[in-house]
Amino acid sequence: MKTLIIILALIANLAAGVVEGDKAIAFSLKDLEGSKSYTMEDFKGEVVLLNLWASWCSGCKEEMPEFYKLQKQYPKGFKIVAVSIDSDAGKSEEFLASVEEELGMKRPFIVLHDNEKKLPKSYRCIGMPSSYLIDKEGVIRKIIVGSLNSEDIEALRHDIDALR
Repeated sequence: MKTLIIILALIANLAAGVVEGDKAIAFSLKDLEGSKSYTMEDFKGEVVLLNLWASWCSGCKEEMPEFYKLQKQYPKGFKIVAVSIDSDAGKSEEFLASVEEELGMKRPFIVLHDNEKKLPKSYRCIGMPSSYLIDKEGVIRKIIVGSLNSEDIEALRHDIDALR
């Protein structure tokens, strides 16, 4: 019985994703256009909201306009890094173009493409969208599974301000 409990505990531990206080997972991904590569290290010294999303995700459609507004409020010291997991980057581009048309503004943040879905696998992401608030030292301070509405964004602003 004791052996069974130990085995179950080990399996549960392996299945668990990152938790608050863990270091952000290193990555190297190209932007949506495929022209420039970024790593997590590129954002050291800044507070980062790492957002995993897809064009087919209804919650992503709800929160993406809020991210445009949020990034505009923080021209320095805070970056939204939105990582599309769409297989086809063109779908992501179409999705973002519709948000830009709706809001009347250009994309104010970096969008990366992870068609192999390595980052959600590494983070053991349990739902879309998922966001990770990461401090200046690269430590995950908040994990948000599901879409953020304007009230959630207001609460997130307080967390961002505390980390800046």
